[in-house]
Amino acid sequence: MMPTISRNKVDVAVVGAGLSGLAAARRVADRGRSVVVLEALPRVGGRTLTGRVGDVVVDEGATLVYPVHDNVFRLARAHGVDLFESNSEGRFLLYTAGVAHGFRFGNSRAVQLFGRRALRPLLRASLHLAARWTAPPLPPDVIMQVLGALAALDGLAAQIPAAAPWAAPEAEMLDQRTFGSWLREQVPDPRARLLFEANFAGYLPDSTSLLYALHFLRTWGGLGALFGGSGSVYRFRGGAQELTRALAAGLGERIVVSSPVREIVRRSDGVTVRCAATEFEADRVIAAIGPAGIGELSFDPPLPADREVLQQAWKPVHGRKINIVYDQPFWRQAGLSGAALTDLDAVPGLLDVSPPDGHAGVLGGYLPGDRGPADPAERRRTVLGVCTELFGPRAGSPSHYLEKNWQDEPYAHGCEGGLAVGALTTARRLPKTPVGRVHFAGVETADVWMGFLSGAVQAGERAADEVLEAG
Repeated sequence: MMPTISRNKVDVAVVGAGLSGLAAARRVADRGRSVVVLEALPRVGGRTLTGRVGDVVVDEGATLVYPVHDNVFRLARAHGVDLFESNSEGRFLLYTAGVAHGFRFGNSRAVQLFGRRALRPLLRASLHLAARWTAPPLPPDVIMQVLGALAALDGLAAQIPAAAPWAAPEAEMLDQRTFGSWLREQVPDPRARLLFEANFAGYLPDSTSLLYALHFLRTWGGLGALFGGSGSVYRFRGGAQELTRALAAGLGERIVVSSPVREIVRRSDGVTVRCAATEFEADRVIAAIGPAGIGELSFDPPLPADREVLQQAWKPVHGRKINIVYDQPFWRQAGLSGAALTDLDAVPGLLDVSPPDGHAGVLGGYLPGDRGPADPAERRRTVLGVCTELFGPRAGSPSHYLEKNWQDEPYAHGCEGGLAVGALTTARRLPKTPVGRVHFAGVETADVWMGFLSGAVQAGERAADEVLEAG
């Protein structure tokens, strides 16, 4: 016997109750339009997920907010959600070739200056002089490789038209080359390259088109915009999922969880969104899920061929978020910030993600899914071994070791990702481009700060504005 199908009519149906979908729904509702949010999981939050170890809050997904991410602070204030400045006091550790080197946090605008070709001879001479008095983590020529690559990326990204990357100078050549091959050419030293790759491991796969990678970086305003500002980062006092829960509370019964969308029927006068036992008739739909998730939906009629190119070319990044909990942030007593970047596959980087009052210590990190030991027990031993190398013997005996494998999370479809070679110049459209009455949100469609919580908010509000302006 067929299940009874209930039908409902709304102005806008949003698919996905992650931060982007909820930001879109909130803006639509604030403009007096009726909206429903359909979420496949039994919870809201998408790739934000907050847990607890006793009274210690741990983020198992996205967590960081930078001072320039104004839209996140705006939403947090509007919904009574508190952020705090994460600890950055003490020395930052750079671990390479088996040795940990400590540095003070500070303004990194020098990266932008050092990228200028005219200043490179002066920089090289300065580094050689400094090497006579200190033990640098990398030889001066290798440091120059890194700085040169950073400057080259910023220069290339600045030439990419935001609305039409395929119209960039030499777009065809850039789109036929992978980001990984370009990086191996620009940074031939394997030690430097591992450190460089650690910054991108959670965002872009090695096989990403160089053109797409440049488009991605352009949404940041280039690497200088990220590295050239304050070293401060912010986190949510109650965890990053607190913001999505606050947005969801304001939307109330307009959110329907445990309702995976199966099909979207497109018509000239509206859309039908079909779940297992529910249908919604809407004027327009906002699909606030990533390209891989869109690829699993059925569309009638099918999406146009150029849009299908983007779905088929999407390469997700899978990874694991770790949280290592201690009875106190003991590294601070040794003058360390808890932040580290390494040339090790198993642990590219770590950050102090302890609670604001410091009553417990937490080190957090992201482990690319294709790196490090495959066996969970061996991976734990390896990670704790690295922590011991960085922070001393106490780091080897945490009270809790938590690992969230996002590849196992239903409907997550990867942490981030990128387009394979040839996709952008073939499709000549962006993942955000609407198809009739179907609009697209999600952090992968952001115009600014793609890959960050801020990008998710911007993409959701941009999609909502498209719908509202369409009438």
